[in-house]
Amino acid sequence: MPSQTVNGLSIYYEEQGRGEPLVLLNGLAFPHDLWFAQIEDLSQDFRVIAIDNRGIGRSDKPDEPYSVLQMASDTVGLLSALGIAKAHFAGLSMGGFIAQEIALGHPEKVHRLILIATSMGGVRSRELGKPFWDRVFADVKGKTAEEIYRLDLTMMTAPGFAESSPEILEKAVSLRLRHVQPFHAFMRQQQACAGFDSYGRASRIAHPTLIILGEADPIFPIALAEDFRRTLPAAEMIVYKNCGHAVHLEKPRQLSSDIRGFLKS
Repeated sequence: MPSQTVNGLSIYYEEQGRGEPLVLLNGLAFPHDLWFAQIEDLSQDFRVIAIDNRGIGRSDKPDEPYSVLQMASDTVGLLSALGIAKAHFAGLSMGGFIAQEIALGHPEKVHRLILIATSMGGVRSRELGKPFWDRVFADVKGKTAEEIYRLDLTMMTAPGFAESSPEILEKAVSLRLRHVQPFHAFMRQQQACAGFDSYGRASRIAHPTLIILGEADPIFPIALAEDFRRTLPAAEMIVYKNCGHAVHLEKPRQLSSDIRGFLKS
């Protein structure tokens, strides 16, 4: 199984395809596997590298404080171990936090940046997303991992998605069940997200940037689009209608097409 020791941890990754490197960074409680549609599609044109962040999948899950800065360092260290000097980065949710941190702390490593269903963190983002998390924590009490995964995916996607695309929902649940995330690792990742704030720094991102948001995202509500527009006015932005938070599952073909178009423009 492909892994590298970075910052004293084993970080798992999978890669497919040839061409310019494209790193896919997933969100809180999401293993790399949930990029399955994009890995298959985008590997036709790019060397796609999908990573399990610390605390998820087949990467190590220490019970100690995590930070987005650490996860950015894990990613950069992995790429160095693979001999990759520069790459495109696409990050969803917490992965968008990590991608921003890489662009800010290691700008020489970034060619183009894609931020998906994410924000700049901070108090405003946490407050807007709080109703979702309050509902989730109330509803998952006493449930099995399988029930939790099915419930949270249903709650974070656009209304009707679970009913109209049960095969995608069930595939995502089954992939997450391969390596159930321990509760301590979930909380460590969530605390890392709570500590992230790029509001005072994101304006320094000078790379070509594409921002993709779901109009019905309950975790990072669409009101945050205005924050991005003010902070990164040169960035391209696409808002997907009838789409919630799990953009790579809800709009897989459209997402792959938009990523490819942006990276090849």
